[in-house]
Amino acid sequence: MFDSVGITVEGGSGGDGAATFHREKFVPLGGPDGGDGGRGGCVHLRAVDDAYTLERYRGRRRFRAGDGGAGGPNQRAGPRGADLALDVPAGTAAFEAESGEPVADLAEAGATALVAWGGRGGWGNKRFATSVNQAPRYAQRGHAGETAALRLELRLLADVGLLGLPNAGKSTLLAAVSRAKPKIAAYPFTTLEPMLGVVESGYERFTLADLPGLVEGASEGHGLGFEFLKHVRRCRALLHVVDCASPDPVTDYELIESELRAYDPALEGVARVVAVTKSDLGAALAEDAAAALAAHTGAPVAAVSALAGAGVEALAARLLAVVREERERAAAAPSPLPVVRPRPEERFRIVRRGPGLFAVEGRRVVDFVEMMDLEQEGARDEVDRRLERWGVARALRREGAAEGDAVRFGAVELDWRA
Repeated sequence: MFDSVGITVEGGSGGDGAATFHREKFVPLGGPDGGDGGRGGCVHLRAVDDAYTLERYRGRRRFRAGDGGAGGPNQRAGPRGADLALDVPAGTAAFEAESGEPVADLAEAGATALVAWGGRGGWGNKRFATSVNQAPRYAQRGHAGETAALRLELRLLADVGLLGLPNAGKSTLLAAVSRAKPKIAAYPFTTLEPMLGVVESGYERFTLADLPGLVEGASEGHGLGFEFLKHVRRCRALLHVVDCASPDPVTDYELIESELRAYDPALEGVARVVAVTKSDLGAALAEDAAAALAAHTGAPVAAVSALAGAGVEALAARLLAVVREERERAAAAPSPLPVVRPRPEERFRIVRRGPGLFAVEGRRVVDFVEMMDLEQEGARDEVDRRLERWGVARALRREGAAEGDAVRFGAVELDWRA
């Protein structure tokens, strides 16, 4: 199952502002009328319920939203760049590739998360016109969009997770209660990736996931280890099946349960249904195994035969009752507040990088300077006026910046004018 992938997303660049002047017959002094560039498009992740793997991202790993359009004369603003929505299966979590910090958890279909901002559109020269600067001949360039390297991880989201030792009959049971067609064979580890099936009981339905078999030490990564256990966390309930032909069904049951507890103690609180499989091998054998497990767990244990169909419908009905109860509990629980990724801090700060070298940090100031085309007439004077007005120049003087020192604003370095 293709359930983990690294991708790079880029917000669209903002459009350039226009540096134009009004031209109309009988209006000789029309003044500046350059419009602003459009903002670049943003990139969103969107959870959908008609995808089950991240296979669509196997061949393509880089995605970019649309760029904003350039501004025009007559204060005509450029069009905004088209946003980009990347569909992922419900149950996908996104992390920053380098730090591993969580970015979004798209647990339910319809959930969205903004993962890359579009760049700001540049101001047209109309924005810079004042009573003392009546004919600015400069405009801003559009700013580049945000780039983010992400790791997407699919943590299967199913109503019921089917777990047990290898070759316990999980795949056969899934095939018997749904239309899924998992690989079935008489050897362990037939299932190497989760398989989803839809189980219908009466007029209702729920999803059942056949998960790869566990072995001792799975919580430490042995066998399929973490590849299995990460999916268990996203199930509403668990169906634990035990082979009735096992010499010690209770030990088999406890081996799986101990691995779950070692991996994530919170899994102990997930609703359980226990069933004994392969009852067609012998009714007495199945009854003894079910009785031993019932005495150990303190809950009734069903004996089923997926091949013969014995007890399968009753088990599906019982699972549906558990799922219904868990859905109601989840609906009644208070919804968590949405996590919003804030833009970088607006305030600025001065950092001394070395003798005669300073850096100004702060999104508003850095973006403004980076977006100014300093080759245009009057653009540097505009930057100096803004830095004075915003208190940046005063802060630099306090830090000891002198005439000719280098001051960096992101990718732009200026010779300081004291």
